[in-house]
Amino acid sequence: MTQPSRTRGLFVVLDGVDGCGKSTQAARLCDALRAEGHDPLHVREPGSTRVGEALRAVLLSREHDLSPRVETLLFAAARAQMLAELVEPALATGRHVVCERFHPSTFAYQAVAGGLPERDVLELLERWAGTPRPDLEILLVLTPEEAARRRPRAGDRIEDKGLEFQRAVARGYARYRDLVASAVGIDAARDADAVARDVLARFRERAARGGA
Repeated sequence: MTQPSRTRGLFVVLDGVDGCGKSTQAARLCDALRAEGHDPLHVREPGSTRVGEALRAVLLSREHDLSPRVETLLFAAARAQMLAELVEPALATGRHVVCERFHPSTFAYQAVAGGLPERDVLELLERWAGTPRPDLEILLVLTPEEAARRRPRAGDRIEDKGLEFQRAVARGYARYRDLVASAVGIDAARDADAVARDVLARFRERAARGGA
């Protein structure tokens, strides 16, 4: 007798400028999903695999002066490893995946703020780290000025680049929302509870459309 197919999980990304609350909201969403009986996989990007964490250390270390092109390639490599090793297997067994950072970050930081051609970056990410695709990309919208106030100090090489760079990054996220249908913005200037309610509502809307 043929066994019924397992419902595939949803792949959700939380992204935005440094200090927008990605980690807080990713944890809150996972907690809400667990309360509903799910077993979500929470990952961060770059990272979560041994390869990804090693590349993360290189990318964020102040010891290295990396060009935007090299950064893009390393981010894509870490992402491809995470997708193959963690994300796809989890989705296939019906688990939802909540990921901090993904393609929107690379587009905003390396393409728009870093000066690389937008089309080239998007095509590279699609070709080498494009499967599985996120079902929903939530961009937490916060001004770079407010995000800087929330961060006590610069924490890594990329955060060291300063406020003007972060303003360009914010423009990159806005541009990404214009280009990518799966990307939606949520006002992150409000208290964490209000943001968490909106994040969960967006997840539920997407789950209802996808039958998850």
